[in-house]
Amino acid sequence: MYSYWGFGLNINSTIEFPELLPAVFDQPDVHIFKGTVPMQLEGDNVVHLVKVSMNSTAYLHSVPDVADYYVSNGNEICVEAKPGADEKSIRLFLLSNAMAAVLHQRDVIPLHAAAVYHEDGIVLFCGHSGAGKSTTVTALQKKGYTVFSDDVCVLQYDENAELVALPSYPMIKLWADSFQKIGLNAAQETDKLRPELAKYSRFYHNEFDVSARKIKQVFILNGNAKGDNPEIEKLGSLAAFKLLQQNTYRHSQMNAMNKRAIHFSMISKLTSEVAVYKISRPGNRNTIDELIALIESNLPGYD
Repeated sequence: MYSYWGFGLNINSTIEFPELLPAVFDQPDVHIFKGTVPMQLEGDNVVHLVKVSMNSTAYLHSVPDVADYYVSNGNEICVEAKPGADEKSIRLFLLSNAMAAVLHQRDVIPLHAAAVYHEDGIVLFCGHSGAGKSTTVTALQKKGYTVFSDDVCVLQYDENAELVALPSYPMIKLWADSFQKIGLNAAQETDKLRPELAKYSRFYHNEFDVSARKIKQVFILNGNAKGDNPEIEKLGSLAAFKLLQQNTYRHSQMNAMNKRAIHFSMISKLTSEVAVYKISRPGNRNTIDELIALIESNLPGYD
């Protein structure tokens, strides 16, 4: 049995996860194991999508040639691997889709966001897949910032009813062209997330901190804008709310599991307390240096 911390949770697993942070604890929040998953979910309240079925307490996802995943009650993930499936692929889909289902079942929000530390809190970078979140935090890391989380930040209320964020796990996922854009050494074949995918892992276990942090500011990235240069716009509360809710990680789970009220509460609180900016940049050239300069000039406390 392996023991890890990830997504704000203590995790026991019969599967080894190099991506997660090893941990010692008395009681697990989540148990991951290999077994036989149900053929289908039954009941009037089950929502059926392509290869996915779910309700508020159960989630069933079939990934062709990889595995079937069954998530229940926010505390168990059963994995039934397909014959000959690649282990990296099995872990990747579990740490994305299946873990998102765990979080939704536990009434917390997985936000599609990367983040770095700034002053006494963190700055979030939201955006759809390919918007440049991971590239942005890696470029900031190269400048001396410490990465808080890549791809997913978990929003929840602390014991004082304050909204805080928790990191996911200490791995950054970068497309092959990002290494050249940022000026990093070329990616290694052994670091591929999946054999057929030109996306690579960069670990930062030694810098990873599991403590919850207050959110100081949010940047929403749009990487396919018109125009020649990156542009920044401060959003009003309503526009910020709409874009942030769209950046819920695995958005379809929020609706199917009847979690919209929880999301409304947390996202409303976030947009009422924190400045939210939208950054639009052209997708036809490398603008990372300009983007980083624009971000730094709009951070809290910048002179």
